[in-house]
Amino acid sequence: MNLRAAATAVVAFLGMVDAMFLASSHGPVPCRLTGGCNDVLHSAYSSVGGVPLPWFGLAFYLFAFSLAVLDLTGAGRALRWLFWPALAGFLVSVGLVGIQAFVLKAFCEYCLASAGLVTTIFAISMFSRLRPIPDILQRTPSPD
Repeated sequence: MNLRAAATAVVAFLGMVDAMFLASSHGPVPCRLTGGCNDVLHSAYSSVGGVPLPWFGLAFYLFAFSLAVLDLTGAGRALRWLFWPALAGFLVSVGLVGIQAFVLKAFCEYCLASAGLVTTIFAISMFSRLRPIPDILQRTPSPD
């Protein structure tokens, strides 16, 4: 079993649940840890072109989950296509957390969880681009 693909599938599934919860909520969102969810989710930064940001997150997580499942089923090395979208998602997440911290001065626990999940997917995709450790440690025989 490909551990990286399985980990990506689990993390992306959790992200889909988080994004679907935020996308489907139309009223106040319960926010027990940070207290600023509704301020963040109803701010001017919560949508792009009239589309709420959780829908973009859901699309990203669905893409990552699909690639992980394809990789797990042996349909090829599908996870190799995840690095650049994951990098974009990571950079967007950093920007959105910055907006929460420095512009809105309010935090949404679900948004922070999503940022953590995107960061995890990015880290997995980045490490999957590296050569496996055993290959790096193998020495080439010296010509004697």
